[in-house]
Amino acid sequence: MKMEKMNRYLQLFRKAGVLKETDREGWKRVGIDDPESVADHSFRAAFMAMTLGEEFGLDGFKLVKLLMVHDLAESEIGDITPDEPISEDEKFRKEKESIERISSDLDGVLDLESLWKEYETGETREAEIARDIDRLERILQAQEYEEEYPEKDLSEFLIEGRGSLESEEIKDLLTKLSS
Repeated sequence: MKMEKMNRYLQLFRKAGVLKETDREGWKRVGIDDPESVADHSFRAAFMAMTLGEEFGLDGFKLVKLLMVHDLAESEIGDITPDEPISEDEKFRKEKESIERISSDLDGVLDLESLWKEYETGETREAEIARDIDRLERILQAQEYEEEYPEKDLSEFLIEGRGSLESEEIKDLLTKLSS
C-alpha cells in the first residue's frame, strides 16, 4: 500500500476516533450523567445492521457502511440535536460541508460523500433500513437510560423515535421488543 494512501487512512481513523469523545447531546440535555458517545451509538447501530441485514434480505455490509458514515460529520461539527436553534437545512448544510472536507482529505480513496447522501436521502432500501436502525438504537438507549434514571423524562426519545420509523421490519421488531 502506498504511503500517501496509508496516511490518508490514518487521518480518517483519527477523525473517526474523535467520535469516541463526542457526547450525544440529547442525553446531556435531559440530565443523563456520563452519556454515551457518538461512537458508542454508532457501534451498536452498526452491529444491529450487521445482524439484521441478512435477516431482511439486504446487503449488511452496505448497511454498516451507511451507519458508520452517517455520524462521521459529527467529528467536526458535534452532535446537533433537533432542539438546537438551527434549521434542518442548516444542519444538513453543515454536515454536507463536513463530509465534503473529510472526503477531500481522502483524495478519492473512499466515496464517503455518496454513502452519506444515500443515507440522508433514504434513496435505497438499505438507506431506509439504516435510518430506522439508527432510530431503533436511540429507542433502545432511551429504554436503558429509563431503567437507570427512572426520575428522568425520556418520553421524547421513545415516542418520537417510534413515530419516525418508516420500515415495517423495524416497526415489527420494536413491537416485539416492547412486548
